[in-house]
Amino acid sequence: MDIKQQLLKLSNSELNERKKARRDYFFYLGEYEDKEAAICDMDLLGQNWIVTDDLDYVPSQVVDNKVKPLIAKQARFMFGKEPDILFKSYDKADKEKAEELRQYIDGILNGNKFWSNTLKAFRLATVTKRVLLRMEANPGQPVRLFYHDMNDFNYEVNPNDISQIVSISLVKQDSATAKEEVSKQIWFRYTYFIQNDKCYLKTEKFKGNDLETPIETVTKDTGLSKLPCWVIVNEQSLTSSLGASDLKDLKPLQNQYNSKLSDFSDALRFNMFGMNVFIDAEEDGVNNAKVAPNSVIALRSIDNRKADLKKVESAFTNAEPVDKYLTRLENSMYEKLGIPRPEQLANVPSAKSIKYMYNDLIARCSEKWHDWEPVIRSMLRLIVEACGKFNCYDDWNHEWDKLQHNIVIKKNYPIPEDEEDQKRLAMEEVQNNVRSHRSYIKDFADDEDAEGAMKEIAEDIKTINEAEQDQFQKSVQDDLNGDDG
Repeated sequence: MDIKQQLLKLSNSELNERKKARRDYFFYLGEYEDKEAAICDMDLLGQNWIVTDDLDYVPSQVVDNKVKPLIAKQARFMFGKEPDILFKSYDKADKEKAEELRQYIDGILNGNKFWSNTLKAFRLATVTKRVLLRMEANPGQPVRLFYHDMNDFNYEVNPNDISQIVSISLVKQDSATAKEEVSKQIWFRYTYFIQNDKCYLKTEKFKGNDLETPIETVTKDTGLSKLPCWVIVNEQSLTSSLGASDLKDLKPLQNQYNSKLSDFSDALRFNMFGMNVFIDAEEDGVNNAKVAPNSVIALRSIDNRKADLKKVESAFTNAEPVDKYLTRLENSMYEKLGIPRPEQLANVPSAKSIKYMYNDLIARCSEKWHDWEPVIRSMLRLIVEACGKFNCYDDWNHEWDKLQHNIVIKKNYPIPEDEEDQKRLAMEEVQNNVRSHRSYIKDFADDEDAEGAMKEIAEDIKTINEAEQDQFQKSVQDDLNGDDG
């Protein structure tokens, strides 16, 4: 057990779970990078394996990692195109304030590269089961957002409600002492907990040679009403707070794929070349024979027999069944994640048909949003609370502090849409007065200032109407003058 694990006070079951998660992560990466290290630590093997059979040849190990690109496809579909955050005020009079707040929060998220980091954190969570999202908010300082993998933290849940976190502990090493010997290293354990509806932070300082007794302990009120940390669990169930890894169903298929592909490689190698057969030839001559283009083989006969050399050619007839089996394994891996195969999308006639092909993946991602959406909404509300209490930004409008609003997260899955058809339908709705001009501008225009765009449109319409009116009056006047003549 290393120092971080000791400070997190992990139980044996938690240690075993993290060991499995570590093994899954290296499996996700594919082939081992350091063969010698992998021999000492089996977890580092990834998708490789150790051959224990005593064979006359070195078996092939062909690793064609299908898992990593599939996990990446799912992550890009989920967060590749960042969702839209909407702040909808309960009072229509506060509509503009809510929009201003949304744009300001968008700036904070962009400054923290939040959506880019969320995509990476989602990819990690689907492999290792969970990640931690943490917010730092201090007086006079910008809000900062961080993700941590499962090895950095531990947490306790309410036994009566596994979705309610009681406390969260994080461990960090003082980077200045990282290269020192263990006895001189400094470690910190940060524990967030709720007491009397207030969030407190307990900071403990340890030396590397004594992880039981802290050399310094400080507890302070964070000033927040909630824990500034959120554990995001991949596919958390009603009975277990540990979650599940998306690799669970993919690993057996990937192992079979690599194994059969390696066997196929060996079969090709053996069947690609014919076998030399020596008949009634002396052993020395056979052992000294060279198999090379245009080589000459000198053979001596045994007991006045006639030495002979023949070549037995092979015919490989299993390529098609093997290829079908590998394709079936790959198809099954795609199906496990609900991802359509590229060839399925090749001849799809319309965007609606493509959306139908992505139906399973949309449903799968919508299910995963149940784990992510409440966390993101809670984080956004805590950002507003922290900025109002701590004056994190000089230009923060404190009218936003008590703004009553709802937060809506609009998912943007990267599916080709019939945008022209959508625009045409939306324009028809505007003309039939079942959709507002502002709604059309927000959905189909790049300009975030819908009111400003509306004013420009109104001015243009007014100018056009006045010009048409002038032209009409001029035409009438010309007709009248013509009649007089």
